[in-house]
Amino acid sequence: MKKKRIAIAAIIVIAFTNLPVISTVLMEKIDKDRFRYANNDASFTYIQEFDILRGWISEWTVRGFIEDQSPKQEDTEVFRLYRINPFYFWRWRYYILVSRKFRYKSWREIEPNRALFVSDNMWQHF
Repeated sequence: MKKKRIAIAAIIVIAFTNLPVISTVLMEKIDKDRFRYANNDASFTYIQEFDILRGWISEWTVRGFIEDQSPKQEDTEVFRLYRINPFYFWRWRYYILVSRKFRYKSWREIEPNRALFVSDNMWQHF
């Protein structure tokens, strides 16, 4: 009976922390600047900011970069630069809705190929 109560309590905590507003606020406070994205030559870099009024990175953002910059074919795919950790249960909503759309690639693999950083380029955030 005690194990059943613990399991039910865990499910309630996980469900509560993944409610839209709650998970966004938690990620804004706990995970600031952790979720980064880049393409192969880092001509596109993006840091996900968490705000109730701000949307998450999407395929539309990537398409805008591709249409605006016309990168080489191998530089059109955007990668997430963070690993998925299932123990951080307050991130599950973000993992399911966003992270699964982007393959993982280490920044160490991308950085040697990095294009010149242009500070006024709207597609380069770091």
